[in-house]
Amino acid sequence: MDYTHIPVMPEELVHFIETSTHRGTGTLVDCTVGEGGHSELFLKRFDGLRIVAFDRDGAILNIARERLGAYGNRIDFINDNFSHISEHPDKLTPGVQYVLFDFGISSFHFEKSGRGFSFAKDERLDMRLDEAGESAYDIVNSSDEKRLADVIFRLGEERWSRKIAAAIARARKSAPVETTGALADIVLRAIPKKFHVRNIHPATRVFQALRIAANDELAAIESGLREAYGLLASGGRIMAISFHSLEDRIVKETFRRLSRGCTCGEEPRNCRCVEGPLVKLLTKKPVRPEMSEIESNSRARSARLRVCERI
Repeated sequence: MDYTHIPVMPEELVHFIETSTHRGTGTLVDCTVGEGGHSELFLKRFDGLRIVAFDRDGAILNIARERLGAYGNRIDFINDNFSHISEHPDKLTPGVQYVLFDFGISSFHFEKSGRGFSFAKDERLDMRLDEAGESAYDIVNSSDEKRLADVIFRLGEERWSRKIAAAIARARKSAPVETTGALADIVLRAIPKKFHVRNIHPATRVFQALRIAANDELAAIESGLREAYGLLASGGRIMAISFHSLEDRIVKETFRRLSRGCTCGEEPRNCRCVEGPLVKLLTKKPVRPEMSEIESNSRARSARLRVCERI
């Protein structure tokens, strides 16, 4: 099979595994296994490592099963959202040495899923990784204009959100906005041409916002990070790769709270946790990929890696 996923920042991740207390042994939870690129790398490099691989998309998990079948009982596959990690204790006790999050969407979803993640192909709007929740079609065609503008502004950080939402509301009066091509065309016409950014399609942020909303991605990240900490053995490490500021902000704030000893999630002025530091921050600033990697894998250009270790 021709796999489309190239693992991002592979050597940086290997470094954080090799330099840990556990030296590449124990259990690694790959929370977003995708087509299995990262897991394959780790299984090859570390003979003493066992992997528990999560993915909420059953179709892509089957691809990973085929790719990694040769590793037999060294890897278990779980078709579930990584925010539900703690619901699978039989696979994750007595403790986990590493947890990897590779947020965002796999190349498979953009190129092969047929679910409307990209405007590069004219496909029906859906954007869901599983069958739960609203699809992008539902959000675009059923949300009132105010909610639609809020989703686009908050999750896409799009300054033209109100103008775009108004244009969508006008267009859907005639007929539902059913496809990626139709939506991209509406956005293209809604943003004045002089404000188009070279080499970036004007609909990019809108598609990001709808995808995040359809999959409730930010809430899943917050929950997943908290649950991952709870599973870590002493000296265990969480490695989180983000691809935009909304994801990275959640990782940064979660790691900082844990480093202050906070598990309640309250604002610092309201926090009453008194346990002392729970993790050590191994990346004061996010690690960025080398230029050589970006040149060979354009998907890596926006990647940011943060790592913490349980004390």
